[in-house]
Amino acid sequence: MASTRSIVLQGNTSNAQREALRQQALTEIALLDTPPEREFDALAQLAQRMLGTGMSSITLIDPERQWFKARCGPLAAETPRAQAFCPVVFETEEPLTVADARLDPRFAASPFVTSAPKIRYYAGVPVRVRRSDGDAITIGTLCVLDEQPREPTSTDLEVLAELACIAEALIEARAVALRAAEAAEERRLAVDGLERERRQFKQAERMADMGSYRYDIEKQTTSWSDGVFAIHELPVSSGVPTGEIMNFFPETDRALFRAAVGRVLDTGEPFEMDADFVTAKGNARRVRCSCEIELVKGRPVALIGLIQDITERHGLEKRLRHQARTDDLTQLANRAEFHRVLDGRLREARSSDVDVAVLVIDLDGFKSVNDRLGHATGDDVLRRVAERLRAPCYAGCFPARLGGDEFAILAPAACDRAHLTAMVQRLLHDLEIVVDGQGQIARVTGTIGLAWSREAGQDRDLLLRHADAALYAAKRRQKGTAQAYSTDPDQRAAQIHGASALELAPNRRL
Repeated sequence: MASTRSIVLQGNTSNAQREALRQQALTEIALLDTPPEREFDALAQLAQRMLGTGMSSITLIDPERQWFKARCGPLAAETPRAQAFCPVVFETEEPLTVADARLDPRFAASPFVTSAPKIRYYAGVPVRVRRSDGDAITIGTLCVLDEQPREPTSTDLEVLAELACIAEALIEARAVALRAAEAAEERRLAVDGLERERRQFKQAERMADMGSYRYDIEKQTTSWSDGVFAIHELPVSSGVPTGEIMNFFPETDRALFRAAVGRVLDTGEPFEMDADFVTAKGNARRVRCSCEIELVKGRPVALIGLIQDITERHGLEKRLRHQARTDDLTQLANRAEFHRVLDGRLREARSSDVDVAVLVIDLDGFKSVNDRLGHATGDDVLRRVAERLRAPCYAGCFPARLGGDEFAILAPAACDRAHLTAMVQRLLHDLEIVVDGQGQIARVTGTIGLAWSREAGQDRDLLLRHADAALYAAKRRQKGTAQAYSTDPDQRAAQIHGASALELAPNRRL
């Protein structure tokens, strides 16, 4: 706002443009149509008393009317702008005195002169505000009026100009208070918004079993959100246990976490990892940790991270993976899982030039058990076979049910042919199962086909075809025996009998 009485005009601003600027300034101070205010009323009364007139007003001019913020004497609350005195001051932005309006051709026919309030004398000065660009712009007038003509004195306009300065100061103070109130309301809304976002964030953390943390690199201090405390099963009031943070992870995952953080600091690349976790109350958890660097003006200042309790999800994923990889009846690995593990062993074999042994087992007499004793008894036989394949004596082997009454075993990596021969002999013995049910007895045995990966060029499909070929060759010769695949037709006929000595071709070893 300005108390300056000089007129500051833009040199090339048109009347229409200037009018638009005045109306914009008037809108910005938000004073039109506001309730009476004691300070403005007192100022209008002071002008009336000091100049000894019958009327006075503080007038604001909008496009169609003049509205009195304060008034003394027989003045209406507002009147049309046309043929009024104050709009002349507003438009010219100059003081105005009229000694006798009836003798002034500009106002002689004005209804304000010819009828009530029958104005004869008028003296008014602009009331201005200072715009942000420094221009003082008129938004209204401070004026005195009287029903009697009078000759203006040299001090009339000076008194009004000084009182107009006070009016401008009041308007400025009011505008400052209004801006302060608006700023306070904006701050209140911002605080409310932040509080709402904080509640939303905390609720989202609870719903997602998640928390966030920030590590200040310079201060070497860590701050946690409430969700992190909840995951650690620590009270928020206890503060971050900075010296013990890593102790919640087992040593292996602790080392991985530290290495990942180090890479973030070195390269700026974020990381995400899953880790085992033990809470302050000793409860085992599975958590997902992620971290990225916070930059200020291109300089790393902190690490921002998330930690999420994924125990239930991890358990579900493990169960789903187990179901996808496991035969439901026997709880052995299924065909797909056997292929996956075998592929891994073959990849290792290609790089280390080792031999991988695969045994394929087919149960003899199993169809008869199903037909004579029922499928429930048949299922029990399959479970008993699986139990024997899991026996401690076959530790290191990887057994699987390929489907129906067909099983497979991936021999231990360190098992040489001599040990494998002994294992096959024991296996033939363990696969002999006698079933007694419904007054009938049935006997199940197993026939085994064995193949080695080198002879199959470390190719999984060819290796399994070799094992199948050996299996069916053994079945043709005698069920309940084992035979190893060989590319030599003479050696291909060699067999291993269940409880007998090995009947192998000369110089042939499993």
